[in-house]
Amino acid sequence: MAVKRLFIGTFVDYTLFEPLYGEIVDELGEVVFGKWTEINNLHFTYKFLGNIEIDKIDSIVESLGDTLGLKESPLKIRGLGCFPTPNNPRIVYARLFNPDNSIKQNYEIIEKKMTALGFAPEVKYFVPHVTLMRVKSSLTGFADKLKTYNNMPIGLMPSYKINLVESSLTNKGPIYNIIA
Repeated sequence: MAVKRLFIGTFVDYTLFEPLYGEIVDELGEVVFGKWTEINNLHFTYKFLGNIEIDKIDSIVESLGDTLGLKESPLKIRGLGCFPTPNNPRIVYARLFNPDNSIKQNYEIIEKKMTALGFAPEVKYFVPHVTLMRVKSSLTGFADKLKTYNNMPIGLMPSYKINLVESSLTNKGPIYNIIA
């Protein structure tokens, strides 16, 4: 049976990053090495679903219901960080702040609905973030260089949209297609 690789996520307004992204890539690229996310693919993920049989997609969309779609709640993007630690970075990310905590509330709703459909519950604590880079290696100066971006203002989105997204992996990177 045919499958699609799916996740539930929100694309961020990449134009907020345009004035800064080249500088971030150039500056951090001197001390950290890996795969940078294409600017037009910047997003954050609520839940990665994996390879899903096509005939099960409608039940996922139905279960998510009005959790999908536009949310009239601001998202502030400010500062960079990394997982798990600056001395051992694997992910470089931009921090997300949401004054009314709707991101966290929507995450909990999505998690509950997907667990009810048989998806495994997440074991990691949910930290809203936009992945900028998947790190392969870093130099000793990375932690200090990252600190210079700790509070850098990136921008504000007045609203955001939750989507079910197909991720097709290619040699040139992922191609995303919004399913719902």
